[in-house]
Amino acid sequence: MSSLKRTRCILLFSLLLSCCISGKGSTQGQSAGSKSEVRSFPSQERITSLMNEAMKSSDLPAVVAMAVNQKGERVTYTYGKAIWSEDQNVTSSHIFRIHSMTKVLTSIAAMQLVERGLIGLDDDLSTLMPEMAAIPILKDGQLVPAKKPISLRNLLTHTSGFGYTTTDKELSNFDTSGWSYRDLPRRFESGTGFLYGTSLNWVGRINEKVSGINLESYFRKNITGPLGMNRTWFNVPDSLKGLIVSQGYRGADGKQPLVENPNRIPTVVATEYNAGGGLFSSPDDFTRLMLCLLNGGKSGLIQILKPETIQEMAENQIGAMVIDIENAYFKPLCCNFKGLLSTDSKWGLAGAIDTKGKPYGRQPGTIFWGGSLNTYFFIDFKSGVAALLFTQHSPFNHPATTGLFETFSEIIYSNP
Repeated sequence: MSSLKRTRCILLFSLLLSCCISGKGSTQGQSAGSKSEVRSFPSQERITSLMNEAMKSSDLPAVVAMAVNQKGERVTYTYGKAIWSEDQNVTSSHIFRIHSMTKVLTSIAAMQLVERGLIGLDDDLSTLMPEMAAIPILKDGQLVPAKKPISLRNLLTHTSGFGYTTTDKELSNFDTSGWSYRDLPRRFESGTGFLYGTSLNWVGRINEKVSGINLESYFRKNITGPLGMNRTWFNVPDSLKGLIVSQGYRGADGKQPLVENPNRIPTVVATEYNAGGGLFSSPDDFTRLMLCLLNGGKSGLIQILKPETIQEMAENQIGAMVIDIENAYFKPLCCNFKGLLSTDSKWGLAGAIDTKGKPYGRQPGTIFWGGSLNTYFFIDFKSGVAALLFTQHSPFNHPATTGLFETFSEIIYSNP
């Protein structure tokens, strides 16, 4: 039995035993911001010891894992070097590419506009974004005009019809010669299916159009600045670029030796902001954001969203619609969601929703997602716990990271 599996077995047995003795194996349901029944963590020493044991069977050169509860208690685990070939230890203040975890901030920005009455979740966006509404639908190899309007809710829930070339076979083979639209064709009428794709990029453009400022400035003014997330940027300032960590790849099949990518620091300045995946951030910064959401959108005297808005964001927004993960197309490096999503998963306004929970104690209703270089997070509102684990390698959804995040999660839910 591997060290990682042995650690998991020990943790699961301990948790089940404690449930039988105390009858406290799960917390009662609670809304965002409630501090009743908030789970506490094991000691930092125990977490470090168990994670060190798990790392004995891992080839990951650098890992940062963090958890926080609604009371503000934090635990952190770090392992390895920030730059794999150098001597500096990685820390929770180093900067990672978080890719699709950018979508969480974009969703928050959109819901701020909704709260201010500047846009409605179900407004027809045809007049506001005619360049988006004009994009045709690719159906049975033919381009046909759309009949149904797109709403902000459609975009936030990936039910707009927009996809990625990495998540849809027809789009991956689509001939863009002479194509003049700003995005690829949609794959279905809005509200009739689920397809993970470029919808949040359009949400970012909508935010810029409605707010009158670019997305970097909007985030700094309304989210990252007020929360003190000073290492979260589309364009990392020169003074912080030295904190950007190494990234690597394992080949298209994910089974090759991990090789460091020499292009650690970006050389191109972004002028169009990728609202679906363009951010850099630190574990410290993203943990601040998760704690704010756990506490009903409040951090100190700062309120970035109302508690009822966060509650709505964490609710199933796609109804009985099934995310057909078993038959979904994915392209190597991204985006194989098997094991991460299931046909029971749902989607809210800020990410995927776990409707089943986990045996170790993570509750149904937890929102979660990740980024293509294997960064992951979840927010368990019912337990009052949020956690993340950051690494930097492709392909996405690699067991070297997802398995380790599962172990870390089991540890933080075990008895203190």
